[in-house]
Amino acid sequence: MDTFEQTMADVKKKSPKEQADLIADFKSKCPCPGCPSYNTCAQKAGEKLFCVTGKSFMCISEEKGCNCPQCPLAKQVGLKYKFFCNRGSEMAQRYEHTIWGASLNR
Repeated sequence: MDTFEQTMADVKKKSPKEQADLIADFKSKCPCPGCPSYNTCAQKAGEKLFCVTGKSFMCISEEKGCNCPQCPLAKQVGLKYKFFCNRGSEMAQRYEHTIWGASLNR
């Protein structure tokens, strides 16, 4: 089990309130607003923490750069992918790569 899998297992053991508090804490530390791909639409919609919550709903459609590899949260929870705002959460990308293989990696 790698760091991400262990983190998700630990989160799963928490109560729904504790999980919500943890997500709120992660969002407060989230550097997404400083990313080149982040835009005004995402800001107005309050979109953040794409690595956990998944793709931008309707705001980010173009990859202009990615700060995820330098994100302290990414290192803390053991993320191995990037461009979560366009490609989906870490969990979603791991699932897709398990099912379809590495050919989906852009």
